Amino acid sequence: MTAPLRKSGKPFQSCSERQSKEIINMKTRLSAIGLAIVAQTALLTGSVAFAQNTVAPQDQLGAREDRSLARQVLDWSQDRLAELDATVAVLEKQSAELSGEARTKADETLMALRGQRDAFRVQAEETAANAKTWTNAQLTTARNSLDENWTAFQAAKDEYLENTKADITTRRAILEAELDARQQAWQRSIDELSAEAQNVAADQRTKIDARIAVLKADAAKARDDARARIERLKDGSAEAWETTKKGYADARNLFWESYSSIRQSIENATK
Repeated sequence: MTAPLRKSGKPFQSCSERQSKEIINMKTRLSAIGLAIVAQTALLTGSVAFAQNTVAPQDQLGAREDRSLARQVLDWSQDRLAELDATVAVLEKQSAELSGEARTKADETLMALRGQRDAFRVQAEETAANAKTWTNAQLTTARNSLDENWTAFQAAKDEYLENTKADITTRRAILEAELDARQQAWQRSIDELSAEAQNVAADQRTKIDARIAVLKADAAKARDDARARIERLKDGSAEAWETTKKGYADARNLFWESYSSIRQSIENATK
């Protein structure tokens, strides 16, 4: 039996036929939308993965540089702090032997020295506590602040020696105490470099070990040269005192430049 015709000449569709076509059309539209979503998701995932793969190596390099600088700042600050402690100990002993106005001035200056030493210690401890999370810029700022505190301490120390009219014996005792403290700090740093060099591949480790050996020899020579300067320090004149201090400062700077270079090489070799 044929379906009845509309006035237009087209046959009427039953309700079930119309519903079937609508369902088919809806499924087609949903499939198209689903494919578009899948395509967009794949594109987004690919973009994120590419961005991660592009950024990660730079982040890792920055993290290695931060770790290396953090270690350098920490070791440097511990070296300086050891010298500050040694200096204060000598001056406290010398102050106890004074009396009258000289003792009063000495105690006042010693109080200031202890305050600067303690401030340096607090800064060093704060740097150590935050070194793993601080950026290079933050570490550099901390290093500069510590250096300013160190310089202020040295100025106060010279003021103490001037106010107490310190003799050559006291000045030599200060230099010897600082030298001993520095040598111990340097030896610890060298031992740490040697231990960390164990993790470097054999083809690079030989060169690094040789550089550490040179650093160790240079530290020993700096120690011997410093002791010779102390022996030659026959008077407490400002000129002799400044010359000896400059020799100390030059040796310290050379050590830390070499140390920093070797540490960076170890960091690069173990990346």
